Amino acid sequence: MRNALLRRLWSMAFPVMAGFRAYRSFIQDRKTYLHVTGWWESARRGYPCNAQGEPLPWMNYAVTALLEERLKSTFRLFEFGSGYSTMFYARKVRSVTSVEHDEAWHAFVSRRVPENVELVYTAEDEDGAYCRTIGAQQTKYDVVIVDGRDRVNCLRQSLEHLADEGVVILDDSDRERYQEGIAYVQARGFRALGLESLRPERASRGRTTVLYRQNNCLGL
Repeated sequence: MRNALLRRLWSMAFPVMAGFRAYRSFIQDRKTYLHVTGWWESARRGYPCNAQGEPLPWMNYAVTALLEERLKSTFRLFEFGSGYSTMFYARKVRSVTSVEHDEAWHAFVSRRVPENVELVYTAEDEDGAYCRTIGAQQTKYDVVIVDGRDRVNCLRQSLEHLADEGVVILDDSDRERYQEGIAYVQARGFRALGLESLRPERASRGRTTVLYRQNNCLGL
């Protein structure tokens, strides 16, 4: 009887003790991953940001760390799908062109981006004007981010407007409906590097794939 009671008490106390240890490890300690990456700060502020509150892409921390390290001030970047990521890229590169399909969100982002950003509104469609916005300026881009609508067709259009050493980055690349687009790019001589880790605010991990050729601007 006594042993059964002790086991019952232990089973009740263990979750409390484990929860307390987790609280001390992940919330109180400012050196932990959740604090250093800005995950807690993102949750507190309600938007993706680093520990100092500066905007980040809503992509996983592994790919964000790669971009933090390897984007250059000379790069021209195109982005399908605008947001806090646009503000992040604008700090890192020469120019950002971003297409947005949501009018209200376009207005929100427009009020917050610096002068080196051109934010274009194009209504959502399939294999139409949206995915072809990248060709409007006849520019060759060093980096193309595919994180908006109609992503398979955006991948197809991106290759025509990519610099010789350019890379294409596809977010949420674990989704089955995007595999056709990845295969299309790989069939044209690109390698694929998948990166997974936690994302700002969210408890689930995200996957992002970097598509690149042997000689590329990110040094992969």
